[in-house]
Amino acid sequence: MRKIIAFLCIGLLIVSCKNSNYENLTPIEKTKQNLIKNYALFAVSCKKLDSLIQKTSNITKAQNEFKTARLHYKKTESFISLYYPETSKSLNGAAIDKNDIHETSRKKVEATGFQKVEELLFAKEIDIENLKKHVGIFNGFTQTLKTNIENIQLSDSNIFEAQKLQMVRMMSLGISGFDSPITLHSIPEAKATIESISDVILTFTDDEKFVELISKTKTYLDKNQNFNTFDRADFIVNYCIPISNTIHKIQQKLKIKTNPYTNAINLDKQNIFEEGAFNQDYFAPNYNQKPNSAQIALGEKLFFDPILSGNNKVSCATCHIPTQAYADHKTKAVEGIKSRNTPTLLNSAFQNVQFLDGRVTYLEDQAKSVINNKDEMHGSFANALNKIKNNPTYQKKFKTVFTKEKEITEQNLLKSLASYVRSLSKLNSKFDTYLRGKTKLTASEKNGFNLYMGKAKCATCHFFPLFNGSVPPLYNETESEVLGVPSQNATQNATIDSDLGEFLITKAPLKKHAFKTPTIRNSSITFPYMHNGVYQKLEDVIDFYNRGGGHGVGIAIENQTLPTNKLNLTKSEIKNLNDFIKTLNNSGY
Repeated sequence: MRKIIAFLCIGLLIVSCKNSNYENLTPIEKTKQNLIKNYALFAVSCKKLDSLIQKTSNITKAQNEFKTARLHYKKTESFISLYYPETSKSLNGAAIDKNDIHETSRKKVEATGFQKVEELLFAKEIDIENLKKHVGIFNGFTQTLKTNIENIQLSDSNIFEAQKLQMVRMMSLGISGFDSPITLHSIPEAKATIESISDVILTFTDDEKFVELISKTKTYLDKNQNFNTFDRADFIVNYCIPISNTIHKIQQKLKIKTNPYTNAINLDKQNIFEEGAFNQDYFAPNYNQKPNSAQIALGEKLFFDPILSGNNKVSCATCHIPTQAYADHKTKAVEGIKSRNTPTLLNSAFQNVQFLDGRVTYLEDQAKSVINNKDEMHGSFANALNKIKNNPTYQKKFKTVFTKEKEITEQNLLKSLASYVRSLSKLNSKFDTYLRGKTKLTASEKNGFNLYMGKAKCATCHFFPLFNGSVPPLYNETESEVLGVPSQNATQNATIDSDLGEFLITKAPLKKHAFKTPTIRNSSITFPYMHNGVYQKLEDVIDFYNRGGGHGVGIAIENQTLPTNKLNLTKSEIKNLNDFIKTLNNSGY
């Protein structure tokens, strides 16, 4: 009996010491300890999944373990994505194979990770050998990262940055089904994300209002589990924004500084929807950040001046017409030759590549390329620059703006043009003001947003809240997609448009017919649509997606990245989508 009592005392002493040691840890040390614990659970779950698949004993059990592994991953995702961004893509990137454009033969690189495994594990007919291979690869990535996680060096600034970015990731990718496209396990995963963020923040504070808000959020998620009917607008406005704001206030109260480097998101703002929350300088070259109003005004004058063209008859505004949302409502920019539909310049600042084939990075490069295009501007950039240099009015204006330069330079001309175009990127639509609590949506508009983010799957390519192909929350890449766009507006027996798109630039076979994902903002007034202007109405575009893209209109294209299954949207749902898209028009249009 004495021995038993002695053992119990020793046990209690050990537990007491452990608790005492934990209490003595700093918030950073506690966060690291919890991260290591959560990652260990994730690694164990992945190992168990691998074992189940290798034995092929019980697919249902493996499917359940897969979902469990995803929940564990969500508890660690904020740190993996911040500290190991490339590994996070291998673990949870899109299930789309790519060609290595840096390798001469354009070797095919297979997709890996959760989404690839999900595609195989939940298929109607399971390719067990391929599934075994990909689960093995996935488990290998997971186990290899374990040592890095154990040795991770955290800082309070990085910890808060990771949680803020994770909130954006959940709102833009998580609840849209982007990383759970087949199982649509998004709502339980959102809860796991909220729990993880809460655990991290509560190592720094015992803020009662934050605890209460987290509790209400988790209850809301528990009561609303259906992917298609989940009210994302309500969730974002009434739960996610208050959580984001509270995290920011806690950080300020603790006097934890924001990291000094430039992010796409201004993390000194309370949430991603505030005015100025997106940082245009992130998408601009180092030599053209924070332009003054005089430089922008000079760019505006150049934009409307036909002096840049070879025949002095064409300006940038000839195709990018302000009254037509800086597009032109033409099927193609230049008729009679191989050209594409003119994209709007509104909000073009928030993307990492320009042109529909993504052939240049910056708006400065885009401006030079267009001026050099004889079919569009009928001249050359060298000639345009020379005319500007010899123009007395521009000599004075450039000297006033660029006071340290003795003469007009190529770079300063392009800086001016690009800074004016960036100034057109104002996130001031009705929907933006709704997110800022300044206006309300109609029932149809709100339902349209929920469809956009859920059943219609629009947000899995046109990412909320920029609504273009810049991938949140880091926004360091812009996606392109193969949709199978037809040459004519046909709903059956269609033929694919002959334009090979990005393939002409990269020579990557999997990028044949690939085009940059454009912005949905202002799309209700920037018709016609697609790279070839094949659709005149938004309803036609939505119908194309509703049918499953090119596959649904009779185009057999192996590298289509758009899911080929039908969306089964009703006429009223299509109307709702249309009504929502109209709320994305810039103020004044």
